[in-house]
Amino acid sequence: MTHAQTVPKASGPIELGFALVDERELAAFARHDRLTREDYLDRLGDARDCVHLPDDAEPTHFFLGSEFCEHLLPSTDAIDRAVALCERWGLIFGLVTPIACDGLFDPLRAALARLPGGSEVTVNDWGVARLVQREFPDLRPVAGRLLGKMLKDPRLPSATWARMYPNGLRAGPFRDILDGLGIGRLELDFPPFGAADMYAGIDFPVGVRAPYGYVAKGRICKLGSLSVDTPKKFSPGHKCRRECLGFSEVGARPGTNELHTTQRGNTMYYRHAKGMAHAVAEAVAKGWVSRIVLSGA
Repeated sequence: MTHAQTVPKASGPIELGFALVDERELAAFARHDRLTREDYLDRLGDARDCVHLPDDAEPTHFFLGSEFCEHLLPSTDAIDRAVALCERWGLIFGLVTPIACDGLFDPLRAALARLPGGSEVTVNDWGVARLVQREFPDLRPVAGRLLGKMLKDPRLPSATWARMYPNGLRAGPFRDILDGLGIGRLELDFPPFGAADMYAGIDFPVGVRAPYGYVAKGRICKLGSLSVDTPKKFSPGHKCRRECLGFSEVGARPGTNELHTTQRGNTMYYRHAKGMAHAVAEAVAKGWVSRIVLSGA
């Protein structure tokens, strides 16, 4: 296995987190007395080659939960184990939460009640952000990727198309909404044909997910429908067997230059090309990005 390249770093220590979706994988982490960047990178497999980290980047955060699916909210038992592991490792724990239907709010309250003060909550739903603000003021909400809208189609043929649809991350009303909800940090993807300076001028601490970005998510779970009878196939509301934690679908269109894509559950992802990893590293070196969160697809 090759090692991820490193780049020089111009400013202070960067925060480094690892995001875990499948709570069953906590057992593999429990054997560690402490976590290192190599432990994090090893979890990425071959995709670690698409990540560039500053030389001194060492773990500061550990996250558990899904951004995209209400069926993957961690159990309270798993949250307790993850919190205990973070206390042992000296890391900050973060619970990652998805877009929420009404039926998810009671389980969310039970989950949030397990978190010690100062824990982070990655919110991808404005209602969940309001819940955290009103009922759990000791927790620190972070705006997840689903709240930071931008064009991220891996089929884009050129940078011209990307420039036609700029994001609104610097818009005053967007900042007002985050401030009003007590959100102190923003988590983003790196889009196709992006550049390091896309993070410049964002008056907010920014974290970047790497080496996978999400393209889109929906309510229909293609993989979860495979075992469903035809009349109910590809429709919402059927029982989830968490098939997405066992396998994913790799996308490919021969003859095109689109990024490597994968569909897992209800979400499609693209993997960073090496040039994109260099741009993220440049943004870190210039102080425009203060955290990298490593996560799989």
